[in-house]
Amino acid sequence: MDSMDERLSALMSAMEIELNGITLYRNTAIQTEDIHAREVFKFLADEEVKHYRALRDIYESIVKGEAIKFELKGERPSFKKIFSDEFRQKLQGKNIEFSAISTGLILEKNSVEFYREQKEKSAEDELKRLYSELESWETVHYNMLLGEYNDLKALFWEANQFYPF
Repeated sequence: MDSMDERLSALMSAMEIELNGITLYRNTAIQTEDIHAREVFKFLADEEVKHYRALRDIYESIVKGEAIKFELKGERPSFKKIFSDEFRQKLQGKNIEFSAISTGLILEKNSVEFYREQKEKSAEDELKRLYSELESWETVHYNMLLGEYNDLKALFWEANQFYPF
């Protein structure tokens, strides 16, 4: 595979990763009953859309033989928690939301690892910068989801009478 094919293949994989996140977060935003969680999942979906568009634009630039340029705009998430206190008190049957956090953790972790690997492989400074920025953003998402997962896991298991044995 020549370097153009490798770059395009990596960008296609990255776009697929972002599309998976968009789908997960949009569907969860639609399905959750918690207003605060809905806003957080919408925010996460919008973030993944920005990433997807940046990747798509770079892909198209490479195909056209143009210089690679990108700009990721947006604010870093500042949510301390995803779910409202009211939601946290009524966790029985909230499988969709908890599954979204678990699945989101896997997607975000895979994203971080993928972007780190691509950053290390890339010979082009602009691609290195893109992958570094995406790695950083996805790390923030991962840490936010992990914090919520750790806060809710025991409460969720107790409310739903799940036991590890």
